[in-house]
Amino acid sequence: MALEVGTTLGVYEVLSAIGAGGMGEVYKARDTKLDRDVALKILPDAFVNDPERLARFQREAKVLASLNHPNIAQIHGLEESGDSPALVLEYVEGPTLQDRIAQGPIPLDEALPIARQIAEALEAAHEQGIIHRDLKPANVKVKDDGTVKVLDFGLAKALGPELSDLDAANSPTMTMTAAATKMGVIMGTAAYMSPEQAVGKTADKRSDLWSFGVVLFEMLTGRALFTGETVSHVLAEVLKTDPDWTTLPATTPALVRRLLRRCLERNPKQRLPDAAMVRLEIDEADTTPETSVTDGPDLVAPPARWQRLAGTAAIALVTAALTVLAVWLVTPEPVRPVSRAVVSTAPDGEFFGTEPQHQVAISPDGSRIVYTAGAGIGRELFVRPVASLEGTRGLGGIDGADTPFFSPDGAWVGFASQRETSWKKVSILGGPFVTLWDSPSAPRGASWGPDDTIIFAQSAAGAGLFRGPAAGGEPEILTTPDAASGEVNHAWPEFLPGGRAVLFTVLGGTAAQDRTVAVLDLDTNERRTLVPGGSNPRYAPTGHILYGAGGVLFAVPFDLDRLEVTGDPVPLLEDVMMSANGAVNFALSANGSLAYATGTGAGVGGERTLVWVDRAGMEEPVGAEPRRYQEFALSPDGTRVAAQVGGSDGQDVWIYDLSRNTLSRLTFEAGNEEFPTWTPDGTRVAFGPPVSWKAADGTGEVETLGGDGSWSPQAFTPDGRTVIVRQNTGGKRELGVLTLDDGRLERIMESEFSQRNAALSPDGRWLAYQSNESGQTEVYVRPFPDVDSGRWQVSSGFGYWPLWSPASDELFYMAPDEAMVVDFTAEPTFTPGSPAAMFSRGPYMAGGDRRWAVSPDGQRFLLLKPVASTVTDGADGPPPQIILVQNWTQELLERVPVP
Repeated sequence: MALEVGTTLGVYEVLSAIGAGGMGEVYKARDTKLDRDVALKILPDAFVNDPERLARFQREAKVLASLNHPNIAQIHGLEESGDSPALVLEYVEGPTLQDRIAQGPIPLDEALPIARQIAEALEAAHEQGIIHRDLKPANVKVKDDGTVKVLDFGLAKALGPELSDLDAANSPTMTMTAAATKMGVIMGTAAYMSPEQAVGKTADKRSDLWSFGVVLFEMLTGRALFTGETVSHVLAEVLKTDPDWTTLPATTPALVRRLLRRCLERNPKQRLPDAAMVRLEIDEADTTPETSVTDGPDLVAPPARWQRLAGTAAIALVTAALTVLAVWLVTPEPVRPVSRAVVSTAPDGEFFGTEPQHQVAISPDGSRIVYTAGAGIGRELFVRPVASLEGTRGLGGIDGADTPFFSPDGAWVGFASQRETSWKKVSILGGPFVTLWDSPSAPRGASWGPDDTIIFAQSAAGAGLFRGPAAGGEPEILTTPDAASGEVNHAWPEFLPGGRAVLFTVLGGTAAQDRTVAVLDLDTNERRTLVPGGSNPRYAPTGHILYGAGGVLFAVPFDLDRLEVTGDPVPLLEDVMMSANGAVNFALSANGSLAYATGTGAGVGGERTLVWVDRAGMEEPVGAEPRRYQEFALSPDGTRVAAQVGGSDGQDVWIYDLSRNTLSRLTFEAGNEEFPTWTPDGTRVAFGPPVSWKAADGTGEVETLGGDGSWSPQAFTPDGRTVIVRQNTGGKRELGVLTLDDGRLERIMESEFSQRNAALSPDGRWLAYQSNESGQTEVYVRPFPDVDSGRWQVSSGFGYWPLWSPASDELFYMAPDEAMVVDFTAEPTFTPGSPAAMFSRGPYMAGGDRRWAVSPDGQRFLLLKPVASTVTDGADGPPPQIILVQNWTQELLERVPVP
């Protein structure tokens, strides 16, 4: 789709056309909101019309947008307001490297600084697992000050139109059909792609190093290394023709020639292994004086500096090793003492916040502890190096972080984000968060396997374990709870060494006796029970399984080969922090260090009370006794509350009468009933899954209205004949409409994003909901029932839990720190005003689905406030703290010998 100068696309005004290529038309545009120039890459129609490729691109774009390096052109976002999506890119002034090479060979003193910056860009991207796949001079810009910007990182994988025999040196990025991607994809530009890419094999960072070598060769010679009449001819040259080394300038240093040879090895195993090594060799070539220069292909360069140092030290190392070996053979290994220490936590004292999940993780080498602090979506990730004195806020800031876990190499921390209802990862050194997939319900643990996949669990009723690639992508269902046997969820997974099996917890309710530690053989899909009554299992390298029950940490011997328990459980530690959902806050490193949380603090038992809060923030308590209240709804007349309440036998709907101060149970079915929703006349309460209802006075039986076991109600139309419903699946949440007259259920607003917490305006004309389509959760409004005829974003900078005022033209929602109100007009169409803050969210519950309601007069709000409790429902307990026990497995073996 061509754009005219002056055309606007969202907030972007087109200034001029930059060029076109296989990956779409490119325009210079002005971001009128942020007052900066950007580049807009319009996706081709053939690409947009292929839903599979478009969905793949949107997933990849989220990962690519995380790249942040001075030599990498930034991806700002995706603009979808026009007929075709446009990728919003950093606009970089200056000629491309292709333009510079067209003027002739680049002198060495100019070429090496350019090459070094390209190598630094590759190094930064490769560290995040991102491969360029299409490195070529046309994708490198050189600014007037000498700064290099590498463009289109990873877009060869994310985009990719069809192959055609165009000019080979500038041929478009190539790919086979989507079906062929499973067998191997050719992506890249023919003249610069590696041999393995040319034959359709998977590209890795070594493929980029081949392309780097081709680019550097072309910089020095001023002409392409591989040429041909068509793409096919060029690919043949790449696969069989050796570079003509005599075309390099006669003054090319031996070290530069050696670098080129090591980049242009056809066998990837013989190629330089990573961009860091390329950078080091460039530095050495740039600083080592040349004493002799030879033209021919038989030139032998001196070994690299690291190789020379290694050779010089080899004899000394061998001698020292023999000496150490001799001493080791006659000296018994010293016993390392067990040491205990209290780990200092967040300075503000909000360690774990309220109702903690599994909030402590330790790196495999035991060098770092990661934990969370804060409440709800204000919760942060903290990293505490064991050798340091205090924790640091070094992992990306506030994101409602939950359930941290380490990658096997300790380089990444995965976690669930309450702010964006998604699973993410972040470098242990800090930096941007990388989104992996949606988290449609509260997390229930995750584990990163040696095959670079992550097994994770969710809290939704009927949810089992899921498995997804650590680089992001669509997760698959790994297990399904057996509802007939009373299973509600599978939770707290843990990969066993080697990755052939996974430990997990089977949850049958919230009581301890309803939990079971189990193991799943991933090769055979066979599942067996290991320990009744246990939760949150972890494997110890000593041959034990550790798990929690009743605030006590237990150990039981375990045969890793047979996947069987081989002894009796032994209690080890008391006062280990546990949650009502079975989370046990402890972690064990591969080298035998144990980190665990003790104490109780506010909210650990998960009990809350109801409170009224007015617009000024003045609080008035409600007489309802503390319970594990979750989602709730206020009756249309404001006299009763229908609340989802957790108990020993699952989650049920209870009715609290505000005037009589009575609490009575409404549902008694096995499993969980969630998201209670009143009918407009206040006579019934609907809930799910599946979508059902029951008379609010408790008479009669539960009646199923429609949908399967993944749908729950959200809101009724004013006539009570239609229900807005939400589907809770493994990857996301979708909205639908259930017609009660015929039981017909239809999805609405279908997309790859999660949509939840739908609310209908009192007149039934407008549908408010929250969605993460922008990259973070925001509140949107659409017309109803014609939801595709318009869309307005109401919140700004994060919003959730929309509520309509019953008494005025106002819409309420929650922001990270404040409750917000927005005035609107509905004629001639919906027009929202500017959001204004009402009161601080403060201590009120912020996680999960909608947990607030507005009074009939629109002046007061009913909210949940955590109360102090302990695992045993006692009074206020001691403040939580983390204990670190180094060399703990030695003590474990003494306490619980292994057969």
